[in-house]
Amino acid sequence: MLKKWFYPLDDVFSVIALSGVLFFTIINVIFRFVLHSPIGWVEEVTLGLFIWMVFIGISSAMKRGGHVGVDYFMLMMPKPIRNVFNVIGAIAIYFVLIYVFIYLGMDLTSQAAVKITPVLGLSYQYIDIAVPVGGFLTAIHYTVNLIRSFKSDNGKEGGVN
Repeated sequence: MLKKWFYPLDDVFSVIALSGVLFFTIINVIFRFVLHSPIGWVEEVTLGLFIWMVFIGISSAMKRGGHVGVDYFMLMMPKPIRNVFNVIGAIAIYFVLIYVFIYLGMDLTSQAAVKITPVLGLSYQYIDIAVPVGGFLTAIHYTVNLIRSFKSDNGKEGGVN
């Protein structure tokens, strides 16, 4: 039940944000160059949607294992050394997700309470909250992938034959 609505959540938000960025950018280009009357608030909305798209999109990519890795060298290593590097990598990723994205992202969001956008007058908290939300969703997907990787040990020993 939880998986049915939670799993596609980041995909839905990312697609909506990307669609909004494309739509508002195209509309503003038409208004600017065809009608010679740009829409002032479109830049603020597009910026906010782009930030949401990026930070929620990180979660969507993590869910699919779409982040950069150096698998060739890892598979060449003996299994005990590979496991050590996997643990070191997991610690580094959790540090970035928990401390940088979630903790510092919440700090950024709380500091944004006094900042407002110039045209619409919206609080920057609505934009900046994407950082910790994206970090939290990414941490969940990374944890699921990490557990799956330990469960599905397919017996590849690595090393050169």
